[in-house]
Amino acid sequence: MATPQPPPALPQYLQEHEFSQENRDFISSLPTEKGWVSNHLHQYQGFWHATRHMQGVLACQKHFQALDTDILLVSTPKSGTTWLKAILFALVKRAQHPDPQQHLLITNIPHVLVPFLELNVYMEKEVPDLTALTPPRLFSTHLPYVSLPDSVKHSACKVVYLCRDPKDTFVSLWHFANKLRAKSRGTISLEEAFDKFCKGVSLDGPLWDHVLGYWKESLERPEKVMFFKNVEVGDWMNYLTAEMVERLDCINEEKLQGSGLKF
Repeated sequence: MATPQPPPALPQYLQEHEFSQENRDFISSLPTEKGWVSNHLHQYQGFWHATRHMQGVLACQKHFQALDTDILLVSTPKSGTTWLKAILFALVKRAQHPDPQQHLLITNIPHVLVPFLELNVYMEKEVPDLTALTPPRLFSTHLPYVSLPDSVKHSACKVVYLCRDPKDTFVSLWHFANKLRAKSRGTISLEEAFDKFCKGVSLDGPLWDHVLGYWKESLERPEKVMFFKNVEVGDWMNYLTAEMVERLDCINEEKLQGSGLKF
């Protein structure tokens, strides 16, 4: 009789995180690529997530129960999420905070007041207690539409979506990645990051699939999904070569063809 073989050892990067064994086994089965900031990105439901974010993604999908009064701010990374969080909180909570001198935005950053579901709420604790939050509850996420918890899709909660021109999104994402990367890893070059971005291998990418998922929902259910584009022009012209611009323009045209959406 053949000697039973021990299960294959999990990669070291999975052993270093406080994942349940079930999640470790699951994440190790996913397609994996080299990350921009973290060592690895994992493809889940067609989109790429950092290793340390996967536990929050899975827990959020499994446990989050949306209320009909909830408002969920969804965005692609580096599209202007922070300022829209501040605006949303100021508008929705204006009755609770009438005194501008004592407003919570003075002493708290927007990410605290409108926390990310998968990056904060469910990454810190698999089943957090949300009962103390007064309605309307405000949350944010970078999750693509396909990966939203079922309770969000099937409830009357509102979704506010924000995206940005891919050229500016990429340049901001590249700067952000190099700001967060460990010094021991050095920087990720503009060329390497650009190639990954165009291939869809970026945080919560492919960007075009992310955008189109919410664009289509906003057309089919405009009472639920409100779609916005951040039209502020950044400094991509100072970084992208003519060849890079042409490549992105071609991808935009190919991906968005027939959708009615333009950047």
